[in-house]
Order: sequence, then structure tokens, then C-alpha cells
Amino acid sequence: MPISVPGNRPWTSRSGRQHGFSLLELLVVLAIIGIVTATAGLSAFPSSQDRALQKDAHRLAQLLPVVQSEARSGGRPIVWEVDAQGYRFARRPHTLALPVGMSALAPVESEYFENDDLLRPRRWDSETPVNVRISPNSANVFNVEWMPDPMVIELDNGLQRLRIERDATGRYEVVQP
Repeated sequence: MPISVPGNRPWTSRSGRQHGFSLLELLVVLAIIGIVTATAGLSAFPSSQDRALQKDAHRLAQLLPVVQSEARSGGRPIVWEVDAQGYRFARRPHTLALPVGMSALAPVESEYFENDDLLRPRRWDSETPVNVRISPNSANVFNVEWMPDPMVIELDNGLQRLRIERDATGRYEVVQP
């Protein structure tokens, strides 16, 4: 049983005020918690535009080894044709040994993978145009070589920038610069 001093209530302090927080103080603390949570949520989860570019980069990082394998098995190079709206892959014809004057007249018809589920032409998922930079410049041609040179593809949609890097072993990795 609590012992109380005469004239002093147990729930009040010596100055006569209550202990605890006022409603206004609780509302301020809750508002601060809400702002911090919203900020953390926005930074932890990228926007749909950022997710679209990440999805494009990961899809491309999975497709490029397939393209390299297809070039090896077919014995002909495959070119990755890319622009701001999308990309497609084209198998180049076998090279012809023609005299210089005649080689300019020879038709060069590429074979596109229109009916192939994996290598079909694709549009970027990003709603804004995607700028693509390839280093080295000739890296968009996949030859029949087993050990491809290192390559860097940079994707930029104005909101986010991602890199797809191929090392000397042919492994692709998506990184943020």
C-alpha cells in the first residue's frame, strides 16, 4: 500500500503539475517519426522509373551471354542494334570475298530474331528514352570467340544511371556507377 504525505497527491509533482507528455508533444513526435519513415521508404525502394531501368539492365545482362553463345553455335557474328526506344539482335551473313568494286554492290541482309522468344526485338521498359554508351565501341558485335574482351555498357534514362560490366571471363554484372 503506497504511503502518501499529507497534502501531496501521488500523481502530481511537488510543483503541482502532472507527469507525462501532452497531446501536442505526442503529435509532434508522431509527425517526426512519419517524416523519417517516409524518407527512409523512398530512399530504400526506388521509383517505378528506377525499377524499369534496373529491370532493363538485368534483362540485358542475362541476354548477352545467350547472344554470345548463339554466335558461337551459329558460327556467325551477332550485332546488338540499340537506340533510345529499344534494341534488337541481328545475325550477320557470312563474309564474302569479293573484289573491292563489287563488294559495295553486294546486298548485306541481316537475319533478325523476330520469332525467337529470347532474342526478339525489345522496347525499353523505361518511360523516358534510354541513352546507351558502349565501351569499347565495337563491343556490340558478338563474335565466335570463346574469351570475349571486357566490355562496359552504360544505361542512362535521365533519372538513373546503371552499368553492365563484362569481365574477361564473360561474366556480366549490373552496377551503379
